[in-house]
Amino acid sequence: GWYAIVRVPETRSDEEWSIDLVEHAGVHVQPGYFFDMGRGAYLVVSLLTPEATFAEGMKRLAALVAERS
Repeated sequence: GWYAIVRVPETRSDEEWSIDLVEHAGVHVQPGYFFDMGRGAYLVVSLLTPEATFAEGMKRLAALVAERS
């Protein structure tokens, strides 16, 4: 697959960010540890989604990160 890696603030774990995003923003991402990223807080997003869907998801992700940081 085609993926992008997004670094998020380490104010919480990548798993906590992932859960928060799906529960409060309707955005599905994978926590970085699924891809053996052991340090830092990273999220992995698919680049195979339609462009408009991807853009909306990234907008929601950025808004939630800004709100929670």
